[in-house]
Amino acid sequence: MRAAAPFTARMLTALVALCIASVAAACSGEVAATTSSAQEQLVIAQDQPSLPFLVSMVDAPERVAHAGLRRVEIHLPADAATVGADSANLVYDERITADGAGHYAIEPVTVVSPSMTQPQREIFEELQRARQGFFFKYRDLRVRDLELFLGNYAVTVVDEPAFVAGVECVEIEVTPRADPRRSYRLAVDPRTGLVLRTIERDATGVVVASTTFLEFTRTPSLEGVEFHAELYAGTPLEGAELPKGFAPARPQILPRGYREVSSEVVELAGDTYVRRVYGDGLENVFFLQREEPAVAVDAAADPVAADGMPQVHAATPRGGAVMVRIAQVGSFCVAEAVRGRCTYFVIGKVSEADVLDILRSAL
Repeated sequence: MRAAAPFTARMLTALVALCIASVAAACSGEVAATTSSAQEQLVIAQDQPSLPFLVSMVDAPERVAHAGLRRVEIHLPADAATVGADSANLVYDERITADGAGHYAIEPVTVVSPSMTQPQREIFEELQRARQGFFFKYRDLRVRDLELFLGNYAVTVVDEPAFVAGVECVEIEVTPRADPRRSYRLAVDPRTGLVLRTIERDATGVVVASTTFLEFTRTPSLEGVEFHAELYAGTPLEGAELPKGFAPARPQILPRGYREVSSEVVELAGDTYVRRVYGDGLENVFFLQREEPAVAVDAAADPVAADGMPQVHAATPRGGAVMVRIAQVGSFCVAEAVRGRCTYFVIGKVSEADVLDILRSAL
């Protein structure tokens, strides 16, 4: 039996990098078409006349010049704290600048919690700069397709207006229609469609993450700003040249409300990936496939991989045995499956059952 390679920090970094580029490709050049669809959907949504600003929310971070200081909080389970740590939560401030033409920069400013040594702080800041694309394109919530968004999420306006960084916002509750495991409260600047505060809760109502602007301007100074450079650009899968024997897989079962946004071929560190992106109008799920020999391990003798992560699922679809390993990384479910020389990954804010359905239907 072959076992999936361990989830290492390098692997997760590579997966995040691949996801970053896919979201960029999915968003670029589609604002006008999406807005048209959104306007048609608003005509249909006659029972929600108080939500016209939803049209302006579609990919607003890409289209609207803005800047500000914001606080990011990631709340982890109590047992997630390392030995000696004073908190399981990560709280830090960052400065964002966007020119309204798709260019942006996110610079770490201050770590509030946990306490860090100077070397730890330097490493943290280096990683944050490397992850700018992931934060801007994927972590920060945005409406990507209004028709899908309204079809998959219930939106309710909170009666009292919210003031964030001195800006009067419309606050909305956003609840997935098919997935009660999470919900969002968004404070939206109605003039721009930008989300100035995001609060994400789990099924019990506990806050798991939030992002709040402490300072905000619609007229940013762009002088001296070093904008983030997108990496790992892909080419459309249709007509792309793949290594001999590489047969692209395509999931047949998706979480309810998701549909394919893009499919591309990406080269990273000498490996060829097929990358498919599926969206529900707000969130994304990534399906990645690469052709690479797996490392042979005697699973009966070594049921736990070298990184201490149990191999929790096994299945035997057509074509041979498959080992699937799943980890929860914050709000994201990350899965890896290996069959023969192919390795598959699924990443998204979906349930473990959804992840397994995606993999089974693709293999």
